[in-house]
Amino acid sequence: MEIKKNISKMLSERQATILRRKYRLFCQKLHKPMSEDTFRQVLTQRLGMKKGDTIFIHSSMDYLNVKFSVFEILPILMDIVGEEGTLLFPAWHFGYRAEDYLQDENSVFDVKRSKTVMGLLSELARRHPDAQRSAHPTTSIVALGKHAAEIVSDHEKSIYPCGKLSPYYKMLRYDAKIIGLGVNSNFLSFVHCPEDVMPEVFPLQTRTDRTFFGKVKLPDGTLITVETLAAHENIRERNGPAFLKKHVSENIFTPHRLHGSEFFVTDANRLFDRIIELAREKITIYNS
Repeated sequence: MEIKKNISKMLSERQATILRRKYRLFCQKLHKPMSEDTFRQVLTQRLGMKKGDTIFIHSSMDYLNVKFSVFEILPILMDIVGEEGTLLFPAWHFGYRAEDYLQDENSVFDVKRSKTVMGLLSELARRHPDAQRSAHPTTSIVALGKHAAEIVSDHEKSIYPCGKLSPYYKMLRYDAKIIGLGVNSNFLSFVHCPEDVMPEVFPLQTRTDRTFFGKVKLPDGTLITVETLAAHENIRERNGPAFLKKHVSENIFTPHRLHGSEFFVTDANRLFDRIIELAREKITIYNS
């Protein structure tokens, strides 16, 4: 672990990203790709997905070691949770700092047409004819299933992107799980929900003092302006994996490495409560 830290310090962010990609692809080559049946077993037996579940999904199809078409994954997920279930996906549409995006007067988020940069699976969900998408200019969420419309509604009314009106918080009502497919906890965006819901608890400021106004084009063509905060520079340096490994038990957050791919599953309510508990002790992902 110490060697890994020292190597990371020697590399630029781009070099580290390239090295991680090569390592993940190398790991895949050492393992037999998953069949559809095996993949379903991972989802149901290891990640605990079942009928009626509400599931928030982070993913990378590039790092998912399967021998069937990745275009089959969304139908598989929908089949497992069934008509009573709901699937959620991150779907923001730019890959740089929210503050920079919001300061660009020409930026307009088109709820219906703006493609997501959050991976192929999220984009396929966005394109699904039954998809519902929240209208927040920086932290849009796509949802499919029974509770999709309710969970994504009113997100644009939340000055806190992951606050009480956001899908992140609303999904807690349905005892949501959060899973990672081909990704590790670096992709776990839910950690910002407790920060936005209870900012007074956190030992450092995580949102800007300045309020921004993002332009959003709704599906009916109406153009609205959404008031929002952006990420504070305090949160640039963080280590989610170290925080989770050190302070969150595996019965709350469970990582897996299977068939050369990384997975994780966490209970959203229990993780929310644990993050708040740790914040009261001045322990966060920013000082772990």
